[in-house]
Amino acid sequence: MTIDIRYPLLMAMLLLSSIIPTKAQTATDPYPDYLEETFMDMDFEPNLLTPPVPKTVVKEVAAYQKKTALGLKSKILVDIMRDDDVFVATIPTDDLFLPNDTLLHSYAARKLDIVAGLMKDPYMYKVVIAIHTDDTGSEYYREKLSLARLNSIYDWIMDAIDEGTIPEEIVIIPFSMGSNEPLVANDTRKHRKENRRLEFYFIPGPKMIELAKEHLLK
Repeated sequence: MTIDIRYPLLMAMLLLSSIIPTKAQTATDPYPDYLEETFMDMDFEPNLLTPPVPKTVVKEVAAYQKKTALGLKSKILVDIMRDDDVFVATIPTDDLFLPNDTLLHSYAARKLDIVAGLMKDPYMYKVVIAIHTDDTGSEYYREKLSLARLNSIYDWIMDAIDEGTIPEEIVIIPFSMGSNEPLVANDTRKHRKENRRLEFYFIPGPKMIELAKEHLLK
């Protein structure tokens, strides 16, 4: 069973909202209908499909996304999905955590800083993050490990917001996936390593779509 971390993190998010203005509270929000609350109520798959890119600008957005993904390939694993207008950056969790540990290792920033660099404009992307385990241990252990690790990633995001590395207005939707969506069969050590991963889905946000409509994406 996939664990949805929205509820375990609800108190932390409520505390954050008391400090940082939400989109509903921000009168100058340029995209008032682009609400984090809406996406937090969605399951994983619908989140990957929202917001949709209008057919009239799919090609332009896809070209921009492919160019961005290509620029990352030497630094991190990236794949294109949907109508080529969404890309996913994948980091092996072995690059972030020691075996069976739930606290980020000191070297984790090497990879996390790469994806943080794509989040400087809060309206260019909606970001969905998903963390996965292999099938080692009991289902309860895998779910607990997955959730604890995603909490550590969420803490990293909050620290980056506090430091100004990631803007507070960005929409980031987190999911704990456990071992339910393996890339390959968990039948060898190599395959289990491939399945232990953190994914960042970069979905076109309202500003990217707006720029595409105005033919200003570069």
